[in-house]
Amino acid sequence: MAASLIATPFALSLPAQAAGPDKDHSVQVDGFTSVEAGGGWTEGTVTVKNDADAVYNTQHLVLYFGQQYLGLDQVAVEYADGASGAWQPAKLVAQELGGQFKGYEGVSTDLTGAAVEVQPHATHVFKLRAKLVQSKHEGPTFGFAIQAFLSPGLDKTGQAGNWTALAPVKNVPVSGLTTAVTGLPKAVPADGKPHAFQVSIKTANGFDWHLTNGSFFLWAGQKYGKMEGPAACDAEVDVQNPADGSWHKVGLKAAGYDGNDVDLVKWATGPVDNRVLNARITLGKNFKSTTDDTELDFGYYPGAGGPDLFWTTQKFTSTPVDGAPECVNPDAPATTPATPAPTASAATSAPAVVPAGAATSTPSAGPKAAVAAAGTGSKAELADTGSSGLGLTAGVAGALLAAGGAAVVLARRARRS
Repeated sequence: MAASLIATPFALSLPAQAAGPDKDHSVQVDGFTSVEAGGGWTEGTVTVKNDADAVYNTQHLVLYFGQQYLGLDQVAVEYADGASGAWQPAKLVAQELGGQFKGYEGVSTDLTGAAVEVQPHATHVFKLRAKLVQSKHEGPTFGFAIQAFLSPGLDKTGQAGNWTALAPVKNVPVSGLTTAVTGLPKAVPADGKPHAFQVSIKTANGFDWHLTNGSFFLWAGQKYGKMEGPAACDAEVDVQNPADGSWHKVGLKAAGYDGNDVDLVKWATGPVDNRVLNARITLGKNFKSTTDDTELDFGYYPGAGGPDLFWTTQKFTSTPVDGAPECVNPDAPATTPATPAPTASAATSAPAVVPAGAATSTPSAGPKAAVAAAGTGSKAELADTGSSGLGLTAGVAGALLAAGGAAVVLARRARRS
């Protein structure tokens, strides 16, 4: 894919450093291989090292969690002093780093509340464990970061003021959220007709990530792909409103974090740990793509390339179809083939009887007709899909599309403020 052009908004902002580096003392974070939202503890260690000839007992051990986008109610932390020490809760405070994302500004702690003592040419090791708990905030889709400082303690904003040493950021992978495009055909013809698919969003441990929105990105490959997506006449993706079966056109560009236009609160159905979004894709006669790297993506565009748990990619191929419209219109009525004129011999035979169910008609305009057309017209393609197999099967998907008007949105999620 083209080089990422959208920077992630969550860059770490360091507090002020004391004058000059401290060459005799250092701090390091180790362990913490992964953490599952709503799951158990992830464990590691924090080590303070003293290379000086004198006892080190002037600085506190300060820890940051979340790099500005973790809410105070989202994490639990415990520590133990040494290998045999008893676990005890860390006193966590919310950081105030400018208010760019109120309530998501990070979490910090002065671990022991006192200066750490380290003997000459020795180390002092603390065991540390953390877990992500259910909260009112959106789940940490950009990973779970831990960083340690040696400093006089926390200032009034929750930062390690005048720190003398710091550890590199430990980016702990987060699991428990699986997003997939399901039911998308391996080959989506550029025929001007809608082809149905779904987006499934599953979570572990019954965890509610409070995901309120996302966005699609249609990448036409290295030769034809553009960050702003294809031309409006060449491609369209629509999402279904389960309340009335209506379809809503959404954007196809590489959207920034605040540019997502797919309303998951309104348009996704199912419990908090198994949400399903019904959608359709329509490609026009002028849609051009390369065969090996065309893809439909969904979630939060990765931007600068950092961790991004809410992002899925599904490849497909596409070829032009003769007679496709110049500009896509997924709600255009289906055309009925012209009936050949009767021959002379047919005119003298017995009157023709139309078998039951063989008559065809032009679908009426409106949401219900669009739902039926999308569900029926794409049934064959759904049997041979390029999806990972997660979420709904093709048969269930068609049934959901046909019954979309009866679906109910279960809960409304709070948006990031």
